[in-house]
Amino acid sequence: MRKFLLLLPLMGIVLLFCNQSVAQCTVTGWASQNGGVTGGGSATPTVVANYNDLKAAIASSSVKVVHISGTIVIPSGGRISFQDQSNKTIYGLPGSKLVSNDLTKDGSGILYMKRCANIIFRNVTLEGPGAYDTDGWDNMTIDNSTNVWVDHCEFQDGMDGNLDIKNAADYISVTWCKLIYKKTPIPDGPGGADDHRFSNLFGSGDGATGDRGKLRITMQNCWWAEGCKARMPRVRFGKVHIVNNLFNSTVAAQCVMAGFEADLLVESNVFENVKSPIDKMDNTFTAITARDNIFTNTSGNTTGSGTAFTPPYSLTITPAANVKSQVTAGAGATLTSASCSNTTAYILSTTVAPTNGGTVVGSGTYNAGTSVTLTATPATGYIFTGWSGGATGTSASVTVTMDGNKSVTANFAAQTATYTLTATVSPTGGGTVTGSGSYSEGAIATITASPAAGYIFTGWSGDATGTSGSTSVTMNGNKSVTANFQLQSSGGTATIRIEDSALTSQGLCSYEGSISSNTGASNGKVINLSNSTGKGVDWKVYIPAAGSYTLTWRYVNSSSNNSYTMALVVNGTTVTNALAVARTSGSTVFATTTASVTLKAGVNSIRLQSVASAATADIDWIEVTGNAPATADCAASARSAADAELSINNEEAVSISPNPARDNAVITIVLGENEHATIRIYNDQGELVDTLHSNKAVKAGTQQIVYSVNNKRSGIYNVVVLNNNGSRSTYKLLVE
Repeated sequence: MRKFLLLLPLMGIVLLFCNQSVAQCTVTGWASQNGGVTGGGSATPTVVANYNDLKAAIASSSVKVVHISGTIVIPSGGRISFQDQSNKTIYGLPGSKLVSNDLTKDGSGILYMKRCANIIFRNVTLEGPGAYDTDGWDNMTIDNSTNVWVDHCEFQDGMDGNLDIKNAADYISVTWCKLIYKKTPIPDGPGGADDHRFSNLFGSGDGATGDRGKLRITMQNCWWAEGCKARMPRVRFGKVHIVNNLFNSTVAAQCVMAGFEADLLVESNVFENVKSPIDKMDNTFTAITARDNIFTNTSGNTTGSGTAFTPPYSLTITPAANVKSQVTAGAGATLTSASCSNTTAYILSTTVAPTNGGTVVGSGTYNAGTSVTLTATPATGYIFTGWSGGATGTSASVTVTMDGNKSVTANFAAQTATYTLTATVSPTGGGTVTGSGSYSEGAIATITASPAAGYIFTGWSGDATGTSGSTSVTMNGNKSVTANFQLQSSGGTATIRIEDSALTSQGLCSYEGSISSNTGASNGKVINLSNSTGKGVDWKVYIPAAGSYTLTWRYVNSSSNNSYTMALVVNGTTVTNALAVARTSGSTVFATTTASVTLKAGVNSIRLQSVASAATADIDWIEVTGNAPATADCAASARSAADAELSINNEEAVSISPNPARDNAVITIVLGENEHATIRIYNDQGELVDTLHSNKAVKAGTQQIVYSVNNKRSGIYNVVVLNNNGSRSTYKLLVE
């Protein structure tokens, strides 16, 4: 009787152990459809520890469960063919590894699976010789097989790739796998790519139309780790569910790649320090739905297009905030038991108080030891006050360690804070703006600008941006916005004045001398030029349409030893060397002098300079009279937009060679005069990939900029050359 009582607790432990094993060993995703996956079931395992035994066991249809022990090296040309079988499990015992060192096209690769069904492949590390572009074999290829589950495996340094799925393979789930390149890529392969660390290819080509309606694949809780450069995965035709995965290879140039007729659901993944998280490639995909993903320090596209398929299966999806800790802790060949009973799961439940006070994300089922991030977001009119239950603190985000079932409450309180929105116009009289007032915290205020007669609205500044006449401001603090207007180009005759106290942004660009006090000046100051030939003052003005304008200067010039003429230079051309600045009767007695000139549409430069090595007139201000002139920022080009376009947008002004390019392309620019220029490189998706020579001076004559294309994928790129008044010209560059 005593022996029976002692066995009861042990039986309870065994039952719990078995229940956990069933939960951990249940396939999820597409492989759960079409009858699911059971593999070899409970058949007695055949343990193998050398290549010959491994090959015999895998090739035998009578062996239903294979356990791999230790490190097994695949001999040169010894890739194992696993064909025309069903109902089989291949499991790697802890520490096991399959290794291939063959770099030849025909002899490479570790495992090739073809026309198989109901297969489980778990907990094995497959190590290749390193990436080498010779159109060889992958560590593992799944070809024309159905209902395959690849779980808790690590794929390292595949020569042509880590894991490819192709040729009408269907109902595949890849879970908790780690894909990594540890070895330096091997250059000079006959395929042409010196860095072929391309991890996963789903679908072998656009012409493989037998894949249409197939390649239904789920990838969950997988980790594309350091060294993976592209194809994570690259998909053609398939309905592929990419969920709860981690992408953090710092050399990644493209991650998820949507190829021909790809139908992708990309949700609750984490992308860190990668380029092109979601690469739309040639825009020949069927649809991409991207939702609830986290992008940290990434560049390139992160959005979807169209509506992807709806999975026919149910799936427990971990919030993206908790994916990284979960995946890094569990992905790879980390299982310690073929029964999967080594992992305990706990439930994290969350509530909010009051129920309409806000939201909290992070609840779910997690493995023991997982660090889970909970984040509370208050509803409009509420503030977050703190956590209670299984977490404490007042930070909106908190970390919970899952060492048991946890229940956490996010607490909120109603708030009554109000903020002031102040809206002004510039210049005064240029128009009106509505929307000023007091608003509750979180409210969305609408502001509207209306130009006065003869003015146009040019844009918002301060706490609002953009050029739309109406815009919205989120009131999360006191806000101040300015509606900016300017005279229309058809505004008629007008006069502007640029004082000697104006800023460079207000049209006074430079003077070669000093500012002196003079009580007779309009603002009490004058520009006193140095007593040398060629010393002068520079201004810039904006002209809406080419035409005749009158320039007027107010000056004082009282000394008998002074020069009484000056030179006038407009847009780099001397208009006259004898502009009269006649002697004035006293040092505080001012006079004016005028000149009629033709100005171009756009930004014009005006210079008044001395013609003798003697003192000349001190300048108070300049006035410009004509059809709606305006001051210009001195950083703007002195030429019209039309002239600037002509200076670079012709057949001989810009050239690219070699074109097509493989290593470097030399961009040659030929200009008639000095100017600033920026060169931008866009891919065929319209995404900016590089900026060269940003707003640097480009000297007159022939200039050459060397652009490296070593790390660029093959395709057509647009090279856009912009000068500093906004004109642009575009040229094609083909990268091989």
